[in-house]
Amino acid sequence: MDRQLKLDTQLNKTAFDLVTYTTVGYFVGVAASVFFKRRAFIRNLSAGVFAGFAFNENQEAFNRQL
Repeated sequence: MDRQLKLDTQLNKTAFDLVTYTTVGYFVGVAASVFFKRRAFIRNLSAGVFAGFAFNENQEAFNRQL
């Protein structure tokens, strides 16, 4: 039961981090898109980069628990 609780907690943290970092990345992209012509591309790129960072940040901790 304790192992399952740890996995559930890590999954919740991973999901929260993905949403949070993607949102932050999107708004960083919105701010950066003022300087570029392809605004949607910049917003989506920065959101993807931030989401990738959140995934990598949690991947090692999740794999240790498996």
